[in-house]
Amino acid sequence: MESTSNTLIFKNIPKQVDDVMQLLNSLKIPAAEIKPFGRKRTLILYESEKEACGALEKLQNLEFNGKLVNVSWFCKDKSKVNNNNPMPKRPSCNKAVQTPMFATNRATSMEPVQISKQLCLLDTIYVEGSQTQNNSSGKNSKSKLSQQTYEYVIAVDFEATCWENQAPPRWRESEIIEFPAILVNLKTGKIEAEFHKYIMPIESPKLSAYCTELTGITQKNVDNGIPLQTALMMFQEWLRKELRVRHLTLPKMSKDNKAGNCAFVTWTDWDFGICLNKECSRKRLKKPPYFNQWIDLRAIYREWYKYKPINFLDALTHVGLEFEGKQHSGIDDAKNLSKLTFKLVNDGAILAITKDLTPFQLNLNCIF
Repeated sequence: MESTSNTLIFKNIPKQVDDVMQLLNSLKIPAAEIKPFGRKRTLILYESEKEACGALEKLQNLEFNGKLVNVSWFCKDKSKVNNNNPMPKRPSCNKAVQTPMFATNRATSMEPVQISKQLCLLDTIYVEGSQTQNNSSGKNSKSKLSQQTYEYVIAVDFEATCWENQAPPRWRESEIIEFPAILVNLKTGKIEAEFHKYIMPIESPKLSAYCTELTGITQKNVDNGIPLQTALMMFQEWLRKELRVRHLTLPKMSKDNKAGNCAFVTWTDWDFGICLNKECSRKRLKKPPYFNQWIDLRAIYREWYKYKPINFLDALTHVGLEFEGKQHSGIDDAKNLSKLTFKLVNDGAILAITKDLTPFQLNLNCIF
């Protein structure tokens, strides 16, 4: 017989979830047992209350189609829950919860909230206890996360091995061959520091003619390049120095300032979400945790300007900017990305983290 102290109930299971056990395993919260409990309901049993508490925290912040899943503690007999015999308090933990990046005060305009829902833009904040407090009346409710702005951003645009008539980016096994990063001051628009290395590919050491023509990267560039692991170490040294001299912190690097005042910015999620993530996983390289959070400028751009650009060049042209340098050169793309970021900020757009691959982890002591 299951104990209510270590049992959760999953109600109105979304159509996208075919196998609850598989979902739990993918979230790294495997259950001891799964029991069907009526239509679209399942009981999730854990060995201990502590395990159940951790699972609940993760599941309650899981979304499908913009809606949080319906998971709660299972109470076998609700009639026994009264003032004389209340449910036991659950252990609280300091965990990450996800919240829309804009404030939710109903007295203000709802436009920011609508923007966050349309983009699925989430920023990660940390609160004491396992759950946030809800105002049942809904009046004067305030988000714990204020609208954020950054003093600096680091624009990154990898170039990777590619071939003509290749598979879509998600299914390729590309290797990074150019690693550029541009540190730009968002108050002045000035580029204050650059990092730039060519990377030696190992799986496909010979570049295709298509790749060279597209990126301008030659076989000699990559033959004289450095391994990706070395580049990551050199980048960390560069990053440490540039952040320290300006008193900057990246998101989640400090308990006192979890938002930080500097963030990575990319055009789409490909650079960090697919390219670097897959290559490090495939080659078993240690990826610094600060690469798990970034701003996808295309998402911000689309909503702010109400325009969906065909490509990066079209995005620049639409707002009156000209591309400087060679298209698909990583360093030139990164410089133009920093210029577009400064333009968005000057036009009033609010930058916020749009993607976090590790929402329940801090990045303490990952650089200094």
